[in-house]
Amino acid sequence: MTKTNFITRLKTKINLLLLLSFMMAACDKIYDNDKIEPQPAVGQSYQNINCTDYAKWVYINLHNGDSITLSYEQATLPDAWDIALHRYDVKTNGGKAVETSYGSLDELKAAVDDGTMTLPADELWEPDAEDSIIVDMSHMMEGYLVRSASAINRVLCRWLDVDLSSMPPIYTPSDKVYLLLLRDGTVAAIRFTGIINQQLYSTKGYISFDYCYPLTIKQ
Repeated sequence: MTKTNFITRLKTKINLLLLLSFMMAACDKIYDNDKIEPQPAVGQSYQNINCTDYAKWVYINLHNGDSITLSYEQATLPDAWDIALHRYDVKTNGGKAVETSYGSLDELKAAVDDGTMTLPADELWEPDAEDSIIVDMSHMMEGYLVRSASAINRVLCRWLDVDLSSMPPIYTPSDKVYLLLLRDGTVAAIRFTGIINQQLYSTKGYISFDYCYPLTIKQ
């Protein structure tokens, strides 16, 4: 073998090793996406919150935009949080919710500004209620799912209808704006905008939503 051929083959092997290393690193980023921590809100908007793990809740503080992911079995919760997401389920921290007829935050804010949207009556606000959530999907092919007791807010959970009667499931968003009366008496408006992370090969379970907080509505 000539010196030139040896060098050429060596360069080829090095390039192949570099390419393999790059591909393995890329795969790690794809399959380890459950390790991605939630990102803070940017301009009162959350994008691609990782809710892919059925065994976890993502707790969100609308006051400061912070968020943290914890197991559904976690006994100690954050000191301050306003809503939490579990896959497509939603619960509140002592809050109440109302579904509005508005399809965008801009429409709702315009109605608030001109006085055509007023604060809903007390009896229209719905608090969380005891229910159950799916925490383990691994036995689905055996005909059952593992569930755990949990409070959820049924009004906020209407943001997405999941029809499991066919495979793949059919996902139908309400595209409505929801009002959330927080435990401290302040009000937020929320509109969910997505369930798919396009950057991760259209992976479902990544929740996006826009919100307006605080929202001052006349009585």
